[in-house]
Amino acid sequence: NLSSCPRAADHRAAMANPAPATGGKSFLQAMSTVTEEAAVQLRVVQMEGLAVLKIIKHCEEFAPALVTGQLLGLDVGSVLEVTNCFPFPIREDDEEADADGANYQLEMMRCLREVNVDNNTVGWYQSCLLGSFQTVELIETFMNYQENIRRCVCIVYDPSRSSQGVLALKALKLTDSFMDLYRNNGLTGEKLREKKLSWVDIFEEIPD
Repeated sequence: NLSSCPRAADHRAAMANPAPATGGKSFLQAMSTVTEEAAVQLRVVQMEGLAVLKIIKHCEEFAPALVTGQLLGLDVGSVLEVTNCFPFPIREDDEEADADGANYQLEMMRCLREVNVDNNTVGWYQSCLLGSFQTVELIETFMNYQENIRRCVCIVYDPSRSSQGVLALKALKLTDSFMDLYRNNGLTGEKLREKKLSWVDIFEEIPD
């Protein structure tokens, strides 16, 4: 069943719905290089060791608080390459949080371009506790991302389960059937909770 995670949702909302950037475009619209839906199905997420280590370090440093960050890389055929990432800062709730988050992202992307580092947005990562990543906010963030980036993923890392000796790292995307259902039926967070859908009906795990 879907649960709600308000604090994590604040960070995801700031990432998916940032303040307008130069020219009236949002952060994702300005940064996205994908304008048409890819014909080849996404089958594998290939992660560079540097990106994996950065995700683990960020998530474990702030555990049990939930954190998020941006994934950067390349979309090549059936493979989505995650070559780098950067953390999204934890901020207190206030009216300027979304604008500050957007400015932070734009500045980070500008700096990466200047040093010739991959700066194409391919999704985001987030931490979770004991596998509790199935939230309504995660679905809404996916839908916001995929308005501009047709093929994106969310990397979920669970520090609590990883401490038991297994690397609890998942690459997730929404299933095509669920995205069609969401768009065509005007689903809201409340309606999703009422339907009590299983996570396997909504999310697809991509081998990484």
